Amino acid sequence: MGGLPAALAVVYLVVLGSLASRANPRSQDRMGRTAGQVLANGLPAALGLLWGSPVFFLSALAAAAADTLATEVGGRARRAWHLLRGWVPAGTNAAVSLQGSLALLLGALLYLPWALWLGVPPLAVVVGGVVGAVADTLLGLGEDRFRWGNNLTNLLSTALGGGVGFLIAA
Repeated sequence: MGGLPAALAVVYLVVLGSLASRANPRSQDRMGRTAGQVLANGLPAALGLLWGSPVFFLSALAAAAADTLATEVGGRARRAWHLLRGWVPAGTNAAVSLQGSLALLLGALLYLPWALWLGVPPLAVVVGGVVGAVADTLLGLGEDRFRWGNNLTNLLSTALGGGVGFLIAA
């Protein structure tokens, strides 16, 4: 695993994330991602490549794509639901909206063709992507309480997405 297919899968995530951020006038990432964000979202996928696991690789990318679309599309909603605070303004960390939830699913599904191309179980990639992105929301609840940053949340959730995809495919 590697080469052109892997490179294109990563470029696909970068383009998808950039377009989603630029389409959201409220996005904090309209000018691009920081090195920390790129590392947090990309390291689990890179490790999947090093381990020779295309399903881990794609599931981690699907989790990152799902989270990115959920954040950018959900941030444009009027309001969102926060598990601890009830209704809050859209864009609040760890809050969910219908629009963001649908975008989350779409983000994971966008890696289905990659799974088919690379011959890995598509369901594993999509479920790994969804689980990773949902975990990002749940881990986001701890960012304020435990004072860890969003980069750690992204690192853990994309790794979890990769791991879930790997376990489903096993």
